[in-house]
Amino acid sequence: MRITPFILLMALASPSHADIIIGIAGPMTGQSATFGEQMVHGAQAAIDEINAKGGISGEQLRLDVGDDGCDNRKTEEVAKSFVGDGASVVIGHFCSNAALIGAKIYAAANIPMISPSASLPSLAEGAGWNVVRLASRDDAQADVAALRIIQKTPTAIVAVIDDGSAAGKALAGRFKTAYGKNPMAVTIKPDTKDFSALAADMQLHGVDSVYFACAASDAGNIATALKAKGLPVKLYGSDALLADQFWISAKEAGENTSATFAIDPQSALQAKLAIESLKIAGFNADGATLPSFAAVQLYAAAAVQTGAHNGKGIAEYLRSGKANETVLGPLAFDVNGEVQPPRFVWYTWSQGAYSAETSNN
Repeated sequence: MRITPFILLMALASPSHADIIIGIAGPMTGQSATFGEQMVHGAQAAIDEINAKGGISGEQLRLDVGDDGCDNRKTEEVAKSFVGDGASVVIGHFCSNAALIGAKIYAAANIPMISPSASLPSLAEGAGWNVVRLASRDDAQADVAALRIIQKTPTAIVAVIDDGSAAGKALAGRFKTAYGKNPMAVTIKPDTKDFSALAADMQLHGVDSVYFACAASDAGNIATALKAKGLPVKLYGSDALLADQFWISAKEAGENTSATFAIDPQSALQAKLAIESLKIAGFNADGATLPSFAAVQLYAAAAVQTGAHNGKGIAEYLRSGKANETVLGPLAFDVNGEVQPPRFVWYTWSQGAYSAETSNN
């Protein structure tokens, strides 16, 4: 585990008498080091706030920083180091592959893991009892889309289109399950230029709503084919559609297309004080900063209820569905450690640009 001068300074600044160790794991060096520094800034700010109020049951918190580099080998080293250091919780990992590896090591040592950012769906199935994550799993976007269509157009005739990739299939499958009305399901060949036959088939079936689980360029080409047929179809998709390539391919056919995207952590009203405090300290509240702040708050709330060193109790408390106040607002998690409801908002394309909807109901 290699510690940068920046991280070493942060560690030295921590109280030497601290007896509750908060591990924080992420890419502290390399191309993604910015995200690691954001995690440290957020977690340290939360720790300072908690310590200033007396800590947890009179015990102070101390940050123990691990550089996993989003690398499998380094992740194992970092995780085993936290176990050896007696960490009570690990905030991390930033990357999903690292989170999956670390979670198994922590589970064996009775250590809960709260990830501020890992969104890979397989983390839910492949980790263990000890995982809680603030980022909604990628394919949960399909749940949000299905619910919107059901609420806004309950009589819609829907087609869900995937590109045969693992991610596309997972997203399409989740949409079909959430929608529950047996939508028309289509798997396309990626990079196809002419989708006129598909458009004709959709016209035959009376499709009036489409959910894309494919690349932005393919979705744009399909939108163009639908417009050429004169079909008044409402288009939906995941954050994959929030790329310039969608409009380049769709042009005016992409007008009013709606796509989900993760909630901006800085948009929460509860975040204002933390953002100002971070600014005073010379830090921004970008990226993983506020989620890492919230992760420490969640641990502290659970530790007060169950005991700071009760790993399984902390995980069970957080996964009980009970909401706890954080800088991101109240957060609750299901029995699998997934944040509920999924934290996505809607963006809409118009005249070549996309923007957040003023109402995300």
